Amino acid sequence: MATVVRDSPYHDRRVTERRRIAYPAVLRADGMRVSWGGVFGGVLVALGFLLLMTALGVAVGISAAQPGQTDTDTLGAGAGIWAGVSLLVALFIGGWVSTRIGAIFDGTTGFFEGVLVWVVSVMLSGIGVLAAGAAQTLGSAVQFGQATPDVSWVTFGALLLSLLAAVLGAMGGRRHPRKEARA
Repeated sequence: MATVVRDSPYHDRRVTERRRIAYPAVLRADGMRVSWGGVFGGVLVALGFLLLMTALGVAVGISAAQPGQTDTDTLGAGAGIWAGVSLLVALFIGGWVSTRIGAIFDGTTGFFEGVLVWVVSVMLSGIGVLAAGAAQTLGSAVQFGQATPDVSWVTFGALLLSLLAAVLGAMGGRRHPRKEARA
C-alpha cells in the first residue's frame, strides 16, 4: 500500500519553503509569511530587556548620586543617554529574537518583522508617553505662543533611530539556510 506524500500539508509547506529559499523575493510581498508569534515574542523580549536596563540605570544613578553635591543637569543627561542606548539595544535584540523565533530566511520578511516589532513596541509602551508629551508640547506652545520645533525634531529622530535598530536586529537575526545546513 503506497501513501500519497504530495497531498499532505507538511509536504506543501516544505515545497513552498524550498521555493522561497531558492528564489528569494526582492522587495515583493508575494509568499511573505510574517510570524506573529515571532513578532510578539520579540516585543516581549524587547520590553523585558528595556525594563531590566531601566532598573539597572535607576540603581546605578541612585548609587552614584551624592545628596546635595551632584548636579541635577549631569544626572539628567546621564539618565537620558542611558535611556536612549537601552531603548536602541532592546529594540535591536527584540528584532533579532523575532526573526529567530519565526524561522525567517527571507530578507524582505525579516525587514517587515523588524518594522512590526517596532510598531507594536511603540504602540504598547509609547501611547501614554506620546500623549503626555504632546499635551505638554501643546500646553507650552499655547502658553508661550510658539511651538517648540526642537522637541518635535528630536522625537522624530529618536523614533527613526529606534526603527532602524529594530530593523537591523531583525535583518541580523534571520536564518541563513546554507550556513545552517553546513553546521
